[in-house]
Amino acid sequence: MKKDRIYIVVLVLGIVYLVLAGRLYYLQVKKGDYYREISTKNYVRLYTINPPRGKIFDRNGILLAYDIPTFSLVALPYIVHSNYEMQHILNMLKDTLNITPSQKVIEAFSKGLITKVVVAQNLTQEQIESFYNKFYLFKGFFIEVIPKRVYTSYAKYMPHVLGYVGYPSYSQLKKNPYLRPDVLIGKSGIEKMYDDYLRGSPGYRAVIVDAYGRQKEVLWEKQPKRGKDIYLTIDARLQKIAYESFKESGHPSGAVVIINPQDYQILALLSYPIYDIEKFTKGMSAKEWNQLVNNKYKPLFNKALYGLYPPGSIYKIIVGLGALEEGIVNPYETIESGAVFQIGKWKYRNWNPAGCGNINIEQALEMSCDTFFYQIGLELGVDRIVYYTHLFGLGEKLNPRIERKISRIPSPDWKMEVLNENWFHGDTINLSIGQGYLAITPFDAVKIISPIANGGKIFKPQLLKAYFDNKENRLYTTKPVLIRSLNVNSFYIKIIKKGLYRVIYGKRGTAKILRDTPVINAGKTGTAQVSRKKSKKEEKETKWELKDHAWFVDFYPYKKPKFSVAVFVEHGESGGRVAAPIVKDIIEKSVIEGILDEDI
Repeated sequence: MKKDRIYIVVLVLGIVYLVLAGRLYYLQVKKGDYYREISTKNYVRLYTINPPRGKIFDRNGILLAYDIPTFSLVALPYIVHSNYEMQHILNMLKDTLNITPSQKVIEAFSKGLITKVVVAQNLTQEQIESFYNKFYLFKGFFIEVIPKRVYTSYAKYMPHVLGYVGYPSYSQLKKNPYLRPDVLIGKSGIEKMYDDYLRGSPGYRAVIVDAYGRQKEVLWEKQPKRGKDIYLTIDARLQKIAYESFKESGHPSGAVVIINPQDYQILALLSYPIYDIEKFTKGMSAKEWNQLVNNKYKPLFNKALYGLYPPGSIYKIIVGLGALEEGIVNPYETIESGAVFQIGKWKYRNWNPAGCGNINIEQALEMSCDTFFYQIGLELGVDRIVYYTHLFGLGEKLNPRIERKISRIPSPDWKMEVLNENWFHGDTINLSIGQGYLAITPFDAVKIISPIANGGKIFKPQLLKAYFDNKENRLYTTKPVLIRSLNVNSFYIKIIKKGLYRVIYGKRGTAKILRDTPVINAGKTGTAQVSRKKSKKEEKETKWELKDHAWFVDFYPYKKPKFSVAVFVEHGESGGRVAAPIVKDIIEKSVIEGILDEDI
């Protein structure tokens, strides 16, 4: 009996030994390469820590944008080795965390990128807990604290100014080797223009990870450096007033630009309609995106800086000053300006069929007399008109960081190159009243009025008033940059200025609606045809797209101007009846707010 027990024990031990030996053979021989690969893949990984972006303030210190920490789900795509494995993990994300990765993330996994990819942002507490409860299922995934951009209540009035942030595209990464795919950059507006100020420097974390991308130990960490805080030249209160005044006009599309003519600091820059800036941080559905993109009033398009439109009669300011300087007309000379100006068989009509009579240049500006400017424009000639146009800064990026679009200034060479046609007298006549091939941005419109307001100076436009360097703990302010002077007789500038005063306070002024504003101002109306010639059917047409554009440029106070403003109403029909009342409302609201009494 005792011998039998010994045999049984020996047999059991033999079996156990064989099992262990077999398992050892399986692990070391059959699966040796596999486990050797796993062990070697426990290595140090260097991760980037996103730097908080600098804050954005308006000129008076009103906070517009800042960062807050949020939890994001990130992944290492190269950890996933097969499409089956990728699809399995993506399905688990949807089922367990209710997260559906974007197409961009799926492409990153399919390409096996070696860099970190942000899968989902702004995780809820419930999602975080669910992830950590089943962390072992999500190969190559982990949660990281990433800054999120937040925009304040005042920011909603200036989405085109501020812009938004996002992760770099593949093309951007290829163009700029210093960008990282997991660090937020500016995509539009101020966020993009001054991204080099705002972005800051990333931090780094050295972590031991296993073959599944799971973090085992943090070896060392270098904290990121926050970007510079910047102060804009924009007055948030004035921006809000511009928005409210345009909205209350009832017109669906246009722009407002307000600058200080003494240094070209931009005080308000509105493109209407606006879009919800929060949607670009919180995210939006495909339906919401399509509604934005397909909206005929183009809420995503910055009309103030990038839209090109015929300026109409506001352009007469340049033609008038050029004609005075070149001796085509003197300040007191009168010219008979009837209802029609004719060259050969071609007839060019005045907007007022009654004509203007025998008038001088001040009166011509007051009445916006087309036939007067046909005559002086034709004698001035296209080359000299183009010269003075460029002198004012149109067709030029006075500040390339801000201006991405330039006016289309037609000339004989331009017409031959673009249209393969000769230049005719009719082209010069159309150009002299801001029609024909000429097209400017609303920002260019404020360039027309500002040198008249300030006595003939052209400055570099500014959106950045100051920035705070966190490293040096010092505030740097920008200084006005004089680009050039018009270099014309200052008396002629005063004559144009008087003409613009008459536009509002003269008996036949086209903007008499501004007479009773609480501050003396001067300006010029403009109505620009969308099509050169309209049929009788089109003349009766009420379709929005066929209506003329409406313009009004203005400066105030008259004696010591601190504000130059340009209002553009897309298909607004009349500068005097539509655009000018918006300026009046802006002035009145500014007085109530006390903005006009402040130093800017």
